[in-house]
Amino acid sequence: MKLSIQQALNFGKNILMAQGIPSDIAFDVAEHIVTADQVGYTSHGLSILPTYYKVLLKGFLQPDGRPELVNDQSAILGFDGNKGFGQHVGKVVVKQAIDRAKKHGQCLITISNSHHLGRMGHYGEIVAKSEMILLAFTNVINRDPTVAPYGGAKACMTTNPLCFAIPLPNNKPPFIVDMATSSIAINKARVLATKGLKADPGTLIDSTGNPTNDPNALFSDPPGALLPFGAHKGYALGLTAELLAGILTSGGTIQPGNPRRGAAMNNMFAIIINPKLVNSNEQWMIKEANAYIDYLNSCPTQPGVTKVQYPGEYEYNNKIKNLEYIEYEDSIWDNISNLAKKLEVTLEK
Repeated sequence: MKLSIQQALNFGKNILMAQGIPSDIAFDVAEHIVTADQVGYTSHGLSILPTYYKVLLKGFLQPDGRPELVNDQSAILGFDGNKGFGQHVGKVVVKQAIDRAKKHGQCLITISNSHHLGRMGHYGEIVAKSEMILLAFTNVINRDPTVAPYGGAKACMTTNPLCFAIPLPNNKPPFIVDMATSSIAINKARVLATKGLKADPGTLIDSTGNPTNDPNALFSDPPGALLPFGAHKGYALGLTAELLAGILTSGGTIQPGNPRRGAAMNNMFAIIINPKLVNSNEQWMIKEANAYIDYLNSCPTQPGVTKVQYPGEYEYNNKIKNLEYIEYEDSIWDNISNLAKKLEVTLEK
């Protein structure tokens, strides 16, 4: 199914509003997930709406939940997400933090008790567009663990994404790192299972702790687990995100003494930096950043590689390719359209 960007936005927004979500929150969520489709992350796009539908029915997600400021110390802002849609909560919080960083040079932010924040790179793009830098660490609670620690035979962690963003000069796409500290994101595994595809070797273990490339192993009973990316290195970064996001936000960690009711909730610890107030030599920063990125892009390539890219170019190039339309595979579209039919929402022509 091929949709214009406006069709996709309206369709996503209407599906959400049909479930009692206020129009402004529905717009923020629809904008976020359609952008995820545009930049090449189907797992965080419209395909996630059936999952949100189930969570709403169970009462784990508050349809009108909005961020509440609970800690205001000039360059420190803390928010309770009130179980609201993370795509709305995250957008509101990040924009307030950008305003503080413009004044103070930096702003430290915490978010607790938010539903799924979505594609973290989306916030990186917002921050970079404001000529700021983002360092963000997120953990996942209120659900069963999905990631095995390094050397472990069962899940004791979650995907705990990291996001780093740096604006670049001369109209270059911003540097955006958006990565799960697991081998792949749980939603990507869900998409692979839906499509009947296999995961890469070294990505998963089954319920007995043995290697597998079947993503359905994650959803079996008992379940298998994702592995950390990069073995002990990814494990260490995932643990870093767990402690920073879980402890500093007061939102808690995935340890078994905390509730696991089956709906992913996020805590986030982040720092937004205004580089112009950290280093007053703006022209030198522009020149140096430009020179280094050009140096990377000019690196000779390995066989089969056309160009060395930096993080963020992949998403930018996909967005240009999908600037007007997004095409959904049948297996993905069927789940979305079935939900729309259930809610009596029709696709606008």
